[in-house]
Amino acid sequence: MKTAFFIEGNPNNPGGYNQILNTTIFIKNSFNKNDNILFITNDINLKNLFKKNDVSCDFYTKNIFEKLTDYILGLSFLLRFLIYFNFKHSFSKFLKKREIDLVIFLSPTEFSRYCDNVNFVLNIWDLDHKKNSPFPEHKNDYTFEKREDFLKSVLFKAFKIVVAHKENKKDLIKFYSCDEKKIVIQSFIPLLPNIPDNELGSLTENEKINLKSIISKNKIIIYPATFWAHKNHKYIIEAVEILKKNNINEFRFIFCGSDRGNFDYIKQLIEKKKLSQLITMYPLVSNLFLKNLYENCFAVIMATDSGPTNLPLYESMYFNKPILYSNKISNDNELKDIIFPINLSDPEDLVNKLKDLNKETIIEKVNKGQIYYQSHCLQKNIHETYKNIIDEFNDVKKKWKFD
Repeated sequence: MKTAFFIEGNPNNPGGYNQILNTTIFIKNSFNKNDNILFITNDINLKNLFKKNDVSCDFYTKNIFEKLTDYILGLSFLLRFLIYFNFKHSFSKFLKKREIDLVIFLSPTEFSRYCDNVNFVLNIWDLDHKKNSPFPEHKNDYTFEKREDFLKSVLFKAFKIVVAHKENKKDLIKFYSCDEKKIVIQSFIPLLPNIPDNELGSLTENEKINLKSIISKNKIIIYPATFWAHKNHKYIIEAVEILKKNNINEFRFIFCGSDRGNFDYIKQLIEKKKLSQLITMYPLVSNLFLKNLYENCFAVIMATDSGPTNLPLYESMYFNKPILYSNKISNDNELKDIIFPINLSDPEDLVNKLKDLNKETIIEKVNKGQIYYQSHCLQKNIHETYKNIIDEFNDVKKKWKFD
C-alpha cells in the first residue's frame, strides 16, 4: 500500500502553516521506507524548505487550463456536467500515476475535491464560520458560502477526518451530522518548541533592541495572534484602558502576528486611547524573536472568539507560562484546570484576573499544563494517529486490492 501526505500552507497564516510543517517533519522521522510514504506539495517554497529538512517531495503544479478547470468545478451546475461525462481532474491523474492508495491532506484543502476514486483523509481545523459568521473574514468574498460548499462536498467522501479536539468532533456531528466513527482526534503540536536552536538563526539588531526594551519591563503579557477581527484584540485594549485608569501600570502587552485586515484598526485604537506605552504591536515576527518573547514573558493571553484550541495554548504549556484564555470556547474540564478563564464580554474580568494572579495558583496551573502537554503533544502521538488510520484503510483495501 502507498500513502501520500499532501502539504500546502500560507506563511501569512502562521498557526496552520507551522502546524503543517511540524506534522510533516514528525511523520518523516516516524515512518520508514518500508511504510511506503510519499510527500506531495504544490508550493515550490515548501518543497525547497522540506529539502533542507531532508524531506523529499513530489511537486504538483497546475497549468492555466487546469486552473480554469478548477474554477469551472467550483460552479455547481458545470460540475454536474463534468461528472456526467466522467471528467478526470489532473490531480487524480497525478495520484494514480504514482499508484497512491490513500492521500492524507494535512490541511482543509480544495485538492480533496479532486481525488476521484483515490481515498483521502482530511484535516479540519475549525468550523468557526458556522459559529462566528458576523466577522468580516467569514463574510467577505463569499467565504461562508465557499466553506459550506467545500465541506458538504468532501466530508462524507473522506475516509477519516482529523480534528484537534473533542469539541471540534462535536461540532462536526452537530453541524454536519458526521459519522463519529470516522472522526479522529489529534491534538495540535506546536512547531516552535521543536525547532533546533541552530535553525532559529539570529536576531536582527532591531529585534535585539526591541527585546532588550521589552525584557526591562515588569510583567510582559504576549498575544501571538494573527490580526483577524475574531482574534478580539479590542477586548485587551479595553482592559488595558481600565488598568491605566486605576493606575495599574505593572503589565505591558505585546501583540504580534501577520496582518489579515485588522492591524491598522487596532493600531489606531491604541493610539486613540493613548495606550502606546502599555501595548506594543509587531507584525509577524521571526521564530527566534517569538521564542524569546515566550521565555521572558510573565503570561500569555488568548482573547480569541474562535477555538476551542489554538497553538499559543500549547506553546504556553511548553514554556511553562500561565495563559489567560477565553472561557466560552471550550467545555473541556482538563483544559479548564489549566487556563485562567476570561470573560470576553467583560474587560473588567481580565483586569480582576490580573490583579488576583498569585504565585501558588500559577504554579499549580502551569504544572497541570506540563502534564497535559506530555500526554497530548508528543511526536509519537502523531505517528500513532496516522499509522492507525493507514492500517485501518489497508484492512479495508484488501477487500478489493492486493498489495
